[in-house]
Formats: sequence, structure tokens, C-alpha cells
Amino acid sequence: MLRQYAFSFTIPDLEAVRSEVAVKLHGCLLHNVTSADAERFHQTGSHPFSLYCVPDADGHTITARISSLCEAGDVMIEAAMRLRTFPIPGVGRFPVTPGEQMQTTLPALLETVQGRRFRMLFLTPSGFKRAGKETGFPDLPMHFHSVLRRMEQFENETISMEDFRAAFGKCRFGSWELREYPYHISGLTIPGMAGYADVTLPEEPAAADLLRKVMLYAAFSGTGGRTGMGMGGFFLQSL
Repeated sequence: MLRQYAFSFTIPDLEAVRSEVAVKLHGCLLHNVTSADAERFHQTGSHPFSLYCVPDADGHTITARISSLCEAGDVMIEAAMRLRTFPIPGVGRFPVTPGEQMQTTLPALLETVQGRRFRMLFLTPSGFKRAGKETGFPDLPMHFHSVLRRMEQFENETISMEDFRAAFGKCRFGSWELREYPYHISGLTIPGMAGYADVTLPEEPAAADLLRKVMLYAAFSGTGGRTGMGMGGFFLQSL
């Protein structure tokens, strides 16, 4: 089962928040789950949840989305739903406005989302490791490597990176704007990539279905690494 919960808050002085807002939210939520759950998340290779934060047009109102990939990750959504204020040490407490929540499954998503033309939206910086170094470029399919791992772990869906690359290579690309975008975590600067790319999936049904499945799941799992701390926010928009 896939779950997602959105809520918002306003921070008048974002400059006072030294790390990314999502990093602070990650810490806040971990303080609101049991110590056993928090310890389990630290020890797990692939987290059963993801979260990201994006500013609205005013630049001060932040929308946060938390996704759970299985029952073990639900505790993070439940912790978020209990929040009435979002405390940031040294900055203040900010009232939380509850938003929408949804619950679905990957097969149900595949039934409702059809077509071949999509916009891949990398909403927050996405990055991966190459030769032990973190980067966001130039290998676009590598951003989905972690998605394939989580699909195998939480959905029992095994798709090889080779098969994904082969299908991805058959896509046609239109308009795109992808840029370097650093992400800040407690004094560390992590290189990443953000932006969008318009894509037409292959005419071959099997390749199109494979890509649609992975990209729809990525909207819950996030892309790349550090998705539990705000990186890799992703959305697949139909065109």
C-alpha cells in the first residue's frame, strides 16, 4: 500500500534556517515516533518513506509531502498528521495547515494513468553516486536506480537496471530544463539536479508500461539518494 500526506506551513524568514527545511522536518518527525522506530529507520538500507518540501509562489509558504512505501513507513505519516506546529530550534514554531492525504496501490495507479507523453518533474535536487562521489549529472537513468531497489524491496517488483536503460533509451525527449542544484544538510553541500524534461514513451507497449510503472512509483519513493531528508522529490505529469 502507498500512502501520501501533504501539509503546509509559513516561515517568514527562511534565511534563518541554516539547513534545508526538509532536513529540519525529518528531525522533527523522528522525535515524534518511538525510539525503536527511529533506530530501525537509521539501520535500514532503503527507508520505507520519503519526504520533500517545496516553496509556494510567495517563497515563504512551504508545502511538504510525506510518502509511505509500506506499513513500516506509516508511522512517519501519522507523526506528521499529529503536528500542530513545526518547531525549528533557534528560529521558532510555525503553525501547520493540514492538507490532502491519499492511499493507493501501484496497480491502481497504473490503471488510472495512461498515455505516452509526460513531464518528469524533479522538484527537489536528485543525486546519485558514481565512483564513490555524489553527483546529479550526466546519467539521467541513474536517478531511478534507487527507485528500482525500493520497488524490489517493497513491491516485490524486480526490474533490472539494464532493462530500464534499454526502455529509457527508446524515449523521445522534447522540452527540458535540468540544472545543477546543491542541497544543504547540516553543513554538507550535496550536488544534485532539479528541473523538468518532457518525454514521449516508446510505442512498444512493454517498454512503455515498464517506464510508466517506475516513474509513477518514483512519485512516492523519490529519486536518487537521501529521499528521507528532502532530496529526490519527483512527480510525473501527463501532457
